[in-house]
Amino acid sequence: MKTQTIKKNLLSILILLATFNVEAQEMRKNSKKPYKSQTYFSFGAGVSFLQGVSENFYQDSHSNVQIGLMKELPFNKRLSFITGLELERLTYNLDFYPVLDENRNNFIQAPDGIKYTRVFQNSLNLSAQTRIYFRENSSKQTSNIFLQTGLRGGYNFSTTFGYRENNENQTINLSEVASPLNLQAELMIGFKGDYFKKLEILNASTFGLTYQFNSPLTAGNVDNIRPINLTWRFLF
Repeated sequence: MKTQTIKKNLLSILILLATFNVEAQEMRKNSKKPYKSQTYFSFGAGVSFLQGVSENFYQDSHSNVQIGLMKELPFNKRLSFITGLELERLTYNLDFYPVLDENRNNFIQAPDGIKYTRVFQNSLNLSAQTRIYFRENSSKQTSNIFLQTGLRGGYNFSTTFGYRENNENQTINLSEVASPLNLQAELMIGFKGDYFKKLEILNASTFGLTYQFNSPLTAGNVDNIRPINLTWRFLF
């Protein structure tokens, strides 16, 4: 009886060890990186919205454009780390006019004769994001859908106000009332591989929104503006 019991226990242990070994091999197989890294050239464009703008100022359509490089570093077949460096151009169409002096910086409604008022802001942004694939990303060519989310931080190296008066284009430097830095959160959905048959340009693209936590301007009556950018990026 004791011999049979010992044999049964040994058999149970062997089966348990074999099960652990199979599970460990499966985990190693699933966690294997599909490739070391991949670098993309990125181009993006879209529309922007401004929250917190005073009702005194009429706002028209706003836009955003980005160009840069992105790098993907896979952790496993489901998860990747994405970092990127992009130049961004934001254009805000607002019917206002800056009044800049030593005592107070402010914005007023655009006087008569001043039209096509716009704010142009150029920045250099660095992103750190996570990409989650819906299916196993076994190679660079695998057709897949993914969610991408993370943070973007940037330096605003120029902010100007453009307008037209007396049939001439004019500009005002807004560096005194522009935020030097920006911090944004981004959430996007993307596609890769041979996913779309008729619209191949979408096979390496992302679409989503970016929310900026701080205002692009710091003047007294416009320091609560919060931009939201809807952007479609194409990766080459």
